[in-house]
Amino acid sequence: MWRPAEVRVDPSLLARLQRLVVVLLILIPASAQAADELMQVPDYALAQIQLTPANSATPFNFSVKLAVTTSQHAHGLMFSPALPAKSGMLFLFEDMKPRTFWMKNTPIALDILFFDDSGKLVSLISNAKPNTLTLLHSRVAARYVLEIGGLEASRLNIKIGSRLHLPIVISDNEPQSRKK
Repeated sequence: MWRPAEVRVDPSLLARLQRLVVVLLILIPASAQAADELMQVPDYALAQIQLTPANSATPFNFSVKLAVTTSQHAHGLMFSPALPAKSGMLFLFEDMKPRTFWMKNTPIALDILFFDDSGKLVSLISNAKPNTLTLLHSRVAARYVLEIGGLEASRLNIKIGSRLHLPIVISDNEPQSRKK
């Protein structure tokens, strides 16, 4: 009759395995919570902005969500339904540098407008393809980035040299973290 050989387990190995299991039991819920936080839509402040097309004196009013924090920048317009005309998201950055965006989890085509620190439109990506990981570069330094519905810039004759009116004033729905 066959009998299994006696197995001896090193007590230090057993202690290390027990510590590993404890660490995993701690980390799994924490990583699930982090994933949930990424999927939650950030609380965006709202603003009314004005854009004046190049070679025009008549500005257009836009209603925008403001992306100010790192988490708001990262989420952007992911999972967003179609945008109404003259609406979008304005990304505010603290410095001037070339900007890179992508369309991950963004189911709508967008125009991406890059403005310098004076509010001048310096670069424009028209009708960015939805749900892609292709990196979209401003190629020049920008401080403000406006995302609007695909082809809307062309429809409104917004092109290089158009103006974003500054300063940006928050109108309502200010996140609690920014209230004093």
